[in-house]
Amino acid sequence: MQKNGAATVEQVSRTIELLQRKWTVPILWAMRTEAVRLSTLKRLYPEASKKALRAGLRDLEDAKLVVRYDLTDVLLHVEYRIANELQNTLCDLLDGLAVFGAMIGPKAPVASVERRPKAEEPSLWR
Repeated sequence: MQKNGAATVEQVSRTIELLQRKWTVPILWAMRTEAVRLSTLKRLYPEASKKALRAGLRDLEDAKLVVRYDLTDVLLHVEYRIANELQNTLCDLLDGLAVFGAMIGPKAPVASVERRPKAEEPSLWR
């Protein structure tokens, strides 16, 4: 794997963009150990609307991070799971972010600071 360069920056940027969406991290966190249903997510995060949770699940499905299993026999029964091939990597990422968050503490600044690019930096920083 390439350690630096434009391709790596692009990969990290796409990952961060996906994780920044409002309900992405809570949804993935709930799926770390077991499949979840929409109703379970709604119970875990009552402040989230079903529409927002569905949109988050759909985004994760489109990104191929989550797999939707339709187990409907008589009643509607759909579960969502983290894709098997990504389970370990994604859980390691979430665990690492949790550790990092604990290290920087709750008072870490979150406001973005405008960074002025140096002349030799690629246009990606602008």
